[in-house]
Amino acid sequence: MALSLTQLANFLRIVELGSLSKAAAVIRIAQPALSRQVRAMEAELGAPLLTRHGRGVTPTAAGEILAARARRLLREVETLRDHVSASAAEPSGRVGLGVPTSLAAALLPPLAAALRARHPALRPHFVDGFSAVLHERTLAGDLDLAVLYLDRPMGPLAAVPLVEEDLLLIGSPDSPAMTSRDPPDLASAPLILPGRPNRLRLIVDQALDMHPLAEVDSLPAMIEMVRAGQGCTVLPYSTVAAEVERGALAAREIGGARLSRILRPGRPLDREPTAATEAVERGIRALVRSEAGRMRWRPLGEEVGGASAAP
Repeated sequence: MALSLTQLANFLRIVELGSLSKAAAVIRIAQPALSRQVRAMEAELGAPLLTRHGRGVTPTAAGEILAARARRLLREVETLRDHVSASAAEPSGRVGLGVPTSLAAALLPPLAAALRARHPALRPHFVDGFSAVLHERTLAGDLDLAVLYLDRPMGPLAAVPLVEEDLLLIGSPDSPAMTSRDPPDLASAPLILPGRPNRLRLIVDQALDMHPLAEVDSLPAMIEMVRAGQGCTVLPYSTVAAEVERGALAAREIGGARLSRILRPGRPLDREPTAATEAVERGIRALVRSEAGRMRWRPLGEEVGGASAAP
């Protein structure tokens, strides 16, 4: 018996949910039938795939290997389906996009709205996280496109610079660093920063050898601590634009050193981009141009596909 794509997809759902009964309910198949599928797969592969326990099931070592390979195979099948339909005038299909957490709030909501209005057949899957993790997931094929730091070696990824933005000192509006006449100096500012190897932290470290008051790897928590007056942080304006506009936070240029970051979208070189992926990248670039003034972005690079188009 050859393994089918349906069996692989069902097995992945079991692994993701950690339960045969939950997977059966989601897939809408009787649990005994799903259990028979798993037993048939184990017989075909000659190895146990699941360990059953009181809380549900977990994959064995062989099951982990099968899940990882199945996830990649099913993603390739979906990409193949999108390629076959790419000749249609309207871009369609699933596109996985990763963005750094510090950019997600500024970019993803308006991008989602623009794509939905212009390309309703697209199925975007947005992921935020550390740049290093997004880079690895794009190389592994989990993401079709990721916005990454320019200073990171891309490896086998195609990338064109997208945007440059300065890093500013961010604090509560009434904090001394925000109200002083002189431009604030990082060396004397009470900083709350993410821990290494966060890319923003590394940029700050290159300019200043210092020890922050606290290291916080949660962006929402770090911003809340700054808002409460516990210290200041260093972020692009776009990350806190809404809070600054509401008067909850203040942003100032840093005295003595200009810190900035350059971001660029990267996609695997060994995978021909679909019309859907190109539509998403065009949408990102159009959004960066349209919001450049408000977000203090400096757009860079070129249009995808050689044509300028709003999302």
